[in-house]
Amino acid sequence: MKKIAVALILFATTFSAGAQHFDWNVNFDYLFRNYEYDRSGNVYDDSYTLHAARLTPEAGLLIKQKSNVFHRLRAGIDIFKEMGEGRENIQLFREMLLYYNVETAFSNGGRFEAVAGCFPRRFSEGDFVGPYFDDDIIFYDNNLEGMFFKYRNRHIFAELGLDWPGMLGDIANPSRRERFQVLSAGLWNFAGPFNFGWTGSFYHFACSPESPNVVDNHMLNPYLEWQPFSFMDVLRISVGGIFTYQCDRMNANVPVFPMGFYSRQTFGKWGIVVDNHFYYGDDLMPFYNYRFTGDIYGRELYMGDLGFRTLFGRPSWADYFRLKYEPRLTNWLDLSIALSFHFGEASEILGTPVYRGCQQSVALRFNLDVLRPHPRAPKGRERGFYLGGFTL
Repeated sequence: MKKIAVALILFATTFSAGAQHFDWNVNFDYLFRNYEYDRSGNVYDDSYTLHAARLTPEAGLLIKQKSNVFHRLRAGIDIFKEMGEGRENIQLFREMLLYYNVETAFSNGGRFEAVAGCFPRRFSEGDFVGPYFDDDIIFYDNNLEGMFFKYRNRHIFAELGLDWPGMLGDIANPSRRERFQVLSAGLWNFAGPFNFGWTGSFYHFACSPESPNVVDNHMLNPYLEWQPFSFMDVLRISVGGIFTYQCDRMNANVPVFPMGFYSRQTFGKWGIVVDNHFYYGDDLMPFYNYRFTGDIYGRELYMGDLGFRTLFGRPSWADYFRLKYEPRLTNWLDLSIALSFHFGEASEILGTPVYRGCQQSVALRFNLDVLRPHPRAPKGRERGFYLGGFTL
């Protein structure tokens, strides 16, 4: 008991030094999303309902090195509840968060941030929803395990990170594959309303004790964005391409290069947003039903929206049209009510019409991290611009 008392006294003394402070955050996500794909025979997606809530409390230590350099050490717990699941309360505690975070503000208006450990996916600001990640996968797999780096100034934003979702299996888990993914996104304002952007993924789907096979799935989406000044609250049109390198090293050992044209159009006013994604090109998931041993690769290899698995042996088109109401309630509370409609090339063989299915969703995010202290630039310059938006 004496040792514990001494440790508590020393811990409390560190906070009285002035540079160290108790640090905390609370994040809450609620999501109701209903999928209706019976119209297309559930070929591209299943008809089901996702109804869940997540609470992520965090606590730790904030170290203020200077007014423009902050360090954080945090621990937390991911508490996840699927409505109607009926699990025991102890089973709702899913994953520990353990991470280090540093932020630096420069006098020229730039800002640098790094995070390492097991940390919330919200640290990534790039828009990977669509060809890279299905929005349900992002909701279920809320945390990244690895490291992330971000830099921004008035004209550029760039991020680069590593996620390690699977370690090599052992005797208890012989089918577990070693998997890691390098993610990057950025935007460069090079001339007036014109930006050059990119999102990219280097995904290594490696072997397990049961299977020596390795599959590569690398993807890059460079694009040109036009974002003019207008009376709209948001107006962005982007056009670009999706280029992939994929190789199943033991099944075929011949690389394939599925690719296509990808465009996104977003405009909104008074919280009402129209967000349309259009793709024309090859099937981006050619190895979806492949296997070497055990189960098919499926969603472990391909985590993007299944609409990009066009199921045609030639280029074809797919479109996601979303109508959203996203009022700006406060800077720590977001609400999104959305309707999403999935269209694509009809197929008599698959029995799918042009209209493939729809989603209806209600999402709420409560995040107090924006109220926590952040470093200030020595000369009080502006912070630069941000990518992405509220998505659950």
